Amino acid sequence: MDQLHRALQSLKEAEHGLEKAVAAERAMGRSWANIGERLGVTRQAAFKRFGRVTDVLTEEIMTARSIDHLTELTEAFFTHVASGAQALTMGMIHPTVRRELPWETISGTWNRCLTEFGALERLSGTFVTHPGGMAPIETLAAPGDVKTLGIAVGVTALHQEAGEVMGRVAFDQDDAIVGVLYLPADTPESALPF
Repeated sequence: MDQLHRALQSLKEAEHGLEKAVAAERAMGRSWANIGERLGVTRQAAFKRFGRVTDVLTEEIMTARSIDHLTELTEAFFTHVASGAQALTMGMIHPTVRRELPWETISGTWNRCLTEFGALERLSGTFVTHPGGMAPIETLAAPGDVKTLGIAVGVTALHQEAGEVMGRVAFDQDDAIVGVLYLPADTPESALPF
């Protein structure tokens, strides 16, 4: 186990070194496109992983936060909806969004899914992506340390008795849900609103 611990520590040190190197490149005027190309990711993925921006309301620096737990939160949300757990479902939604997305809307939409495809049997393939994305977030982070800046989207396949639906939830920087979608499983990436 000592070898495993040393390897994990080395990985964390390399991650810290990578963060410092990206910051140095930005300080020298390198673009996110240049950095992303060098890292083998898109410029948006590089920015979302290593960028820092100032919150216009609080004037505090916003940094990338861990998203490893968002797959569990995504599955918990859809499980709560399917079981009719109103309090648990609504507790996951951002307070300002609750007025626009009340329980009646959430449960009514789920009821339409039930009438089309039957009861939920299981969830599968859950991952976290960027808004508009259909692939897991690209990362160069150590295991258990996947991070992103801003909105992250949890995606899961909802397997029902007579078909599948794609469930998507948008999480804000504080992991509160700010958007929910149920889409046909074969929806193309170009048709995603978030």
